[in-house]
Amino acid sequence: MKKFLALVLALVLALSLAACSGGAGYQIGIPADATNGGRALLLLQDLGILTLKEGVGLEATEQDIVENPHNVTIKAMEAANLPASLPDLDFAVINGNYASGAGIGDKVLTTEDAESVAAQTYGNVVAVKEGRENDPAVQALVAVLMSGDVQAWIEESYNGVVMPMGAQELDIPEIAEPVTLKVGASPSPHCLLYTSDAADERSSPHAEILEHVKPLLAEHNVELDIVEFDDYVMPNTGVEDGSLDANYFQHQPYLNDFNAEQSTHIVSVATVHYEPMGIYPGKTASLDVFGK
Repeated sequence: MKKFLALVLALVLALSLAACSGGAGYQIGIPADATNGGRALLLLQDLGILTLKEGVGLEATEQDIVENPHNVTIKAMEAANLPASLPDLDFAVINGNYASGAGIGDKVLTTEDAESVAAQTYGNVVAVKEGRENDPAVQALVAVLMSGDVQAWIEESYNGVVMPMGAQELDIPEIAEPVTLKVGASPSPHCLLYTSDAADERSSPHAEILEHVKPLLAEHNVELDIVEFDDYVMPNTGVEDGSLDANYFQHQPYLNDFNAEQSTHIVSVATVHYEPMGIYPGKTASLDVFGK
């Protein structure tokens, strides 16, 4: 009888501790690489699922979790393997390209928003060689890409895998004589894009977005010549040596690193879109379990 009462007491204590912890030990998969892992943890913090050490930002790791009120377990794994691992997880934070490739892009529960640190940091830019920022044809390209119609088209076309940074109503310069603007871009549907740690084959919207704006630019005497590259060096070296007028394939941190390493002089003239990470359901269908 004493053993039975002891077991009952232990069970009651365990249940009380679980209740105090605020959750049932949900397992959440995140990318194992440093850049995307930090983004995933920031998204979980934004949702109130956990709290990170103050100031860690995008460099956050699991060791920086200071509050875990829902008693979640973080499972870091290869980013490309996360979609296939969903049956063994409650949720996973997945790069949009991998979710789209796995056919689950429309299952996303929530994503980083345009005001998030990740979106503001890793927005994809149009870049030119320093000194060409005010070139009328470049300004026309930027104005069209950032227009309300094109930004809305981006949002409507990619099921949340690619998201616009937000419309800006910019003036399109008057260009009297037809000019050609040669722009390097990552091809659709696959290209090599870099995180800070490794190259991943992933779907890319850059050339497709440029194809969409090509006829719009032609109305303003700008003939857009889109040159596709399957690497991440030549679009920048082409801008630097003048064989390209601009490029559209990279985020700002990569451009900063490239300039520092290669002594190039390439600058961003517009941040057009971002490619958000999102939370996808596995064994658990809804974020309601966290009160979301």
